[in-house]
Amino acid sequence: MGAAEYAEVAAGRPPAPRDSHPEQTWAPVGGRVAPKRIRELIDAVSTLAGEYGFPELAGNDARISFDRDAAKVVRGHLDLSWAEAGNRDLWSFLSLVALPHVTMWRFGPGNKERWVATDLTRHTWARLWWQAVVFAGHEHILAALSESDLNQLLERRSIGGDPRLVREIARAVTELTADAARRAVIRDVTARLRRYLAFLDVRALSDQQVREMCNALTNETVTRLRTDAPWQPGGSQA
Repeated sequence: MGAAEYAEVAAGRPPAPRDSHPEQTWAPVGGRVAPKRIRELIDAVSTLAGEYGFPELAGNDARISFDRDAAKVVRGHLDLSWAEAGNRDLWSFLSLVALPHVTMWRFGPGNKERWVATDLTRHTWARLWWQAVVFAGHEHILAALSESDLNQLLERRSIGGDPRLVREIARAVTELTADAARRAVIRDVTARLRRYLAFLDVRALSDQQVREMCNALTNETVTRLRTDAPWQPGGSQA
């Protein structure tokens, strides 16, 4: 479904939403989603997009704000296990069949990864579902993050695969009162954390220990950026 459908969209086919596709298949176990449920998702996402300017062109701030709210909507309508959420065909169906009109409005036709779920961290809808899962109960942290921030956290699988790590690094960075550029901080601190993860199994740590580690790494980063001293991989690691 993915490549052929995307080729038609990229060639200019009107992106009209549908609740089924002749090539869709069902998992060998589990229930089937009724077309009514799919239409409910289409209606909910379309209505939300309308609040942010759809179908007219919208600015970057409006589209990012849409993402933050759409994450909750998509998660609310898709009660998936993590295994089910790894099904690439499911996400390609959403972007190419159920929600092509909103996918087009959000990203346009040029980036195939936003349509065909080759990389779930880049896909229009898969990435929002995962954001909602990771930040469930901590939506204020998600709201404080930029798209670039989320890319640094969620596209690095050693970090993005652990919701506690993502939340606590994000919390530490967004709560900073230091005069340091966010982009530089988050790029540096994720590099520090990834080095730690080569030697440390964070599953053995309590929630408080994970928080303290992320705070310490973030403070190290801020100190380095203030002094502009090069970070030595073998240096002090609080």
